[in-house]
Amino acid sequence: MIAVTLSSFTQPIRSFSNTFCRQQRIRSFASSRVIQAAISEQDETYMNQAIQFAQQGMGHTFPNPAVGCVIVNEASGQVLGAGFHPKAGFPHAEVFAMLQAAGHIEDGVAAAQSVVEGNANSDQVEQLMKQYYAEGGPEELFGNVFGEEPSITAYVTLEPCSHYGQTPPCATTLALAKTNRVVVGIEDPNPKVDGGGCRILQEANVHVDLVNVATTTDDDDDDDEDEDEGNDKVDEEALQENCEKLVTNFLKRITPKDYDSDYSWMNGAKRSILRKLANSRKASDRMAQVTWTGRTKASDEDGVDVLEVEAEWLERLDRFLWKEELVNLRLNKAVSKKKLAKRLGERIGKALGAHVAQAVGHTVLLYRPGVPPVLDLEKLVEEAKGQADQQRTTEE
Repeated sequence: MIAVTLSSFTQPIRSFSNTFCRQQRIRSFASSRVIQAAISEQDETYMNQAIQFAQQGMGHTFPNPAVGCVIVNEASGQVLGAGFHPKAGFPHAEVFAMLQAAGHIEDGVAAAQSVVEGNANSDQVEQLMKQYYAEGGPEELFGNVFGEEPSITAYVTLEPCSHYGQTPPCATTLALAKTNRVVVGIEDPNPKVDGGGCRILQEANVHVDLVNVATTTDDDDDDDEDEDEGNDKVDEEALQENCEKLVTNFLKRITPKDYDSDYSWMNGAKRSILRKLANSRKASDRMAQVTWTGRTKASDEDGVDVLEVEAEWLERLDRFLWKEELVNLRLNKAVSKKKLAKRLGERIGKALGAHVAQAVGHTVLLYRPGVPPVLDLEKLVEEAKGQADQQRTTEE
């Protein structure tokens, strides 16, 4: 049986932990004052609501993170809007919450849930999406929605995005609406964001508070004791960790890796080790296996290239790969010919940053190092070589 050892197989991958998230998050925002102990019990309540809404999107958002948002009039205590990100290509959590707050839809959470359930074809939702994606759409829908109202706060589990992708940036949308304050659960370490969402908000004179980050200016030192009073009941670290749990696998995917993502370092000896390990796990009924559950089947290469790979299925496979590093894909329900299984496996592997270690029949063996890695392939190859040398010596 092949031994499994803890170590890195090339250079150590940067360890993924809460420490990584905090190192990415703790920055100084010069353009806006971030007050120590700024998170109140009321803030905690609304952020927990945002977390609960985000959980409704978990498992459906690949490759995006699950995010929740709640918008509140702090003066009256009224929740003006709420939402979550339902699927990639659809508006983010902040937009669903804003659509409700602006009076365009009755319930942002229900609208997002309709997307998850595949019922997003209503004329109202479809028209609003088209308007939002169009040039000038965010201004038309959300420009100055809150006017001079001085107490509008948005609670978002993950820093609002700052870049144009499939949708306009949410940070700009919140600023356009004249949101006064944004409370962020965790800062987004995605290089495309990298604090940019907070900066956009601050440059628009929106106050930004980060959960579990204490940053004060020198002239605030005398007020520290007063600021801390009344807030000791808020467990900001636990609140922050609950926000991190929503995006654990997303953060792993975007964490810089200390190996070439094209797997140019993979060779026959290492693939042989992975196959032996997979066989060992199969023999002891420990091999992780994921079966294709898609609704369509490909009969040729062109069909494989356009075959719909559902986000929910990719989320499940992604989770297994982070946990096990080796996963068997059963693709007999996805392709009609065995030779097409490898092509589909490679397409799936590319989406997940994984390597096809073997393709036999309709089964594909996928490998992806964990964060941090579990398998030390270099060491396992050396051990196998040593055992082979010893066996040859014994036979002689």
